[in-house]
Amino acid sequence: RFTGACRIRSSYCAAREGVCVVPARRAPSCAALGGMSACRASAAVVAVVWALQLLSPSWAQSFYEVCDGDYEQVAETVQIRNGETATREIQRNYTHRFVYTNYNLTTMSLNDTDRKLIISLEPCYGVVYLFVRKNIPCHPDPYSCIDLDAGYSDARVCRRTHFMSDINGTRDGAPSFFQISLSATSYYISVFAAEESRYALTVLDDVGAWPRRGNQGLVMAAVSGEGTVMLQWSVATYWPLGISDTNVYEVYAIPLVDNDTRTSDAIFLRPSKILNTNCGILNNTDKPDDIISSELCDSMCNTTITGLVNGRTYAFNVIAESHRGFRMAYAGAVLQASWDSVAAIDVGGGRRLMQIGEDARRLVEASSAPMDNQDMQVVGAVMGSVLGMVGMAGLVLLRYAS
Repeated sequence: RFTGACRIRSSYCAAREGVCVVPARRAPSCAALGGMSACRASAAVVAVVWALQLLSPSWAQSFYEVCDGDYEQVAETVQIRNGETATREIQRNYTHRFVYTNYNLTTMSLNDTDRKLIISLEPCYGVVYLFVRKNIPCHPDPYSCIDLDAGYSDARVCRRTHFMSDINGTRDGAPSFFQISLSATSYYISVFAAEESRYALTVLDDVGAWPRRGNQGLVMAAVSGEGTVMLQWSVATYWPLGISDTNVYEVYAIPLVDNDTRTSDAIFLRPSKILNTNCGILNNTDKPDDIISSELCDSMCNTTITGLVNGRTYAFNVIAESHRGFRMAYAGAVLQASWDSVAAIDVGGGRRLMQIGEDARRLVEASSAPMDNQDMQVVGAVMGSVLGMVGMAGLVLLRYAS
């Protein structure tokens, strides 16, 4: 007992003495602390610290488990390393959890403008959503804002989430690409499947090793002969400079069938056949139709694909691969290989470019919308009927920006 003093348990300050007394030493006066209320607050903080010190480490672990929630559809947490790509299959209404940690002092000492983190989620097929929480050891909870059976989703109420994909259905099947400030040492990631899916998740702090599609991923195509199509695209870029550059470009020509139609402007083509992600292209073909060394390109690259069936419709796309092994798909294009319906022109410099009318030009200009720097977007410019083929070769220009 300390007569005439402030006792921690009761948290009051004696008016006559004007001091707080704690075991083994005298505390500052109530007046110095700002009066009676400040003295009570100071004593309360001491009490909280004292109580926490009595708690065992097992209590902290139990708090972590409670924070995670108890769901049967949640897999065990997996550590994902820097620069690693985790490819998984996932069932409908299930969640996979990952933890990424970064204690690299060299990276953390960089200026905020240069200290960035890429988190990329690419669907190979299906619909997957990405949820990210930083620093606090507690994974995002997709079930707090998504109920597939009830058809409910509300991004405003997602618990424990700092960054997330669009979950309103408008971008189902599209990739999610975040480049965020590396402001924490730990990131807790949840991947949720709205249908049976396969995905590839990559986390990278050395963002200059990641290829960025030139000209926002636009791929141009023209029929240059019977069974022959010429493709042209802008070279990939890198930021910051000097970390890596492009090694090769892989070119793919994927034949389509009658029911291969687009279901949304956000993806190319649909969730069951995704052709604008590296993972999706590899899921739909076994090898590239051409490989172009970056040394053969200046500001533009072009190649000619031969052996195509005249009159058949193909999806064409390009994957840029950096010297560090990171890969990024372009936006792609759909073209019917009909030689007698398309005129190709020579634009000089050994390049050939498709001849398009004013309607197509307006569509390309209309597709130049502002980019979203946190999530990939696909902006479509479709000319003609279902696969964009009326009169000409049925050009479809698609692009998505990171």
